[in-house]
Amino acid sequence: MPPVRASACHHDGTPPCDETGLFSEALQAQVRSHFYYVDHCPADGRRIHLNAAGEPLALKAAVQVGAELASLPAPLEADAPGYSAQAAVATHGWEDLETLLGASHGRLWRAPSVDECWARVLGLALEAIPPQSQVVSTALASSDETTTIALHARQRALRTTTVPVNPLTGRLEALEYAHCVTPETRVATLVHTCPVTGMRQDVAAIARTIREVAPSCFILVLGAHHAAHGPLDVAQWEIDAYVVGSEALFCRPRQGFAWLSRRLCLAMRDAPPSGLMPPRRDEASAALASVTEWVAYLDWLGGHFSTAIPRRPRLVAASEAIRAHERALMQRLLHGVDDDMPTTGATITTTTPPLSRCGLQGHPRVRVIGAPHARWRDGTLAFAVRGIEAWEVVQWLAATGISAQLLHSPEAERLLAPFGYEAATRLSVSHYNSEEEIVACLQALEPLLERPSKGKG
Repeated sequence: MPPVRASACHHDGTPPCDETGLFSEALQAQVRSHFYYVDHCPADGRRIHLNAAGEPLALKAAVQVGAELASLPAPLEADAPGYSAQAAVATHGWEDLETLLGASHGRLWRAPSVDECWARVLGLALEAIPPQSQVVSTALASSDETTTIALHARQRALRTTTVPVNPLTGRLEALEYAHCVTPETRVATLVHTCPVTGMRQDVAAIARTIREVAPSCFILVLGAHHAAHGPLDVAQWEIDAYVVGSEALFCRPRQGFAWLSRRLCLAMRDAPPSGLMPPRRDEASAALASVTEWVAYLDWLGGHFSTAIPRRPRLVAASEAIRAHERALMQRLLHGVDDDMPTTGATITTTTPPLSRCGLQGHPRVRVIGAPHARWRDGTLAFAVRGIEAWEVVQWLAATGISAQLLHSPEAERLLAPFGYEAATRLSVSHYNSEEEIVACLQALEPLLERPSKGKG
């Protein structure tokens, strides 16, 4: 996808991004002002937040609207004005979520968390298919998903197949789905973005591949790690379910949301699925109000890149701009920043250039997991350093004021196994991060990478 080219400008006539998609200094400052603690932690002081995949920062407006709603006295009667006002907030939130997802048909549901929401949707689909059907999951599936599928498989004699992840690219390929899907496949799951490599799957291409062989298959997509990094268009992807979490959209409180296609809704036979709560109820007014604030923020951001009157095109323009900005940051993290300083041939052949110029991919001791480019990355990469443990890298970054994440839990080890690693350091950016923060991260890592190796690593 080519870089976003601005169709709108600031009031002073300057474009909102450069030719690579990186936000202008003025727009970057405005974006950062919308989020809490973008450059410091109230407990640890100044820091650079490069852990967006683990714990995204909160949108100020989303938190503030929740606090306002929480401060209101609870209406005692269903016909009280306060009750109607909160119900209207929830209704508006559902409508905004529908617009954000691009859902022109089907229904929206919610659950207390994204994990529970995904488990309920998966269980619903598995219960709706005939016994002895085939179920296709992936090597990127969580242990909870694997357990749920295994339980239903034993109870209903379902056959299961796992689509491998390509260790060189870090992605799930449509061709691998073609090898695994049969005419008897009735449920297929897909993780939109790999939580380890940050690599985004081509949902539309994979769905087409599945439909060619198994047209009646329920295709379920977990979008928890993608929703805030690019456009969403569930109705056009030919899928049957898409699950996101409010925290991925920089919202509070936490809530899981699911879009179900008309086909999957019909499979419920008019009975609400266990654990999924329908729209038009006021119990989750704070979470839904925060979604409204996120959509309003995207609307504002999209106005810098599109002059379209309808809101949906502005939301898409904002999401495309976010993707382009994050891709530009990933490109610099992987391959360094061109500082216009000449590099002689002798320097290249005798020494390693500064990390801020060669990037993680260009350093001989660093192994970036997945493809060496930023094209399919949703703002995330994981890497290992030869001779240095991952926990040492994370601690070193923390000591220099940079928040990264250690991938070393049992679940992380299971997801890293297809790539041949037991632990790794994960850096994940969001559109509130700046080029200066990427340079600071690379410069902070450089002294660590100059240390003698302790072993093979």
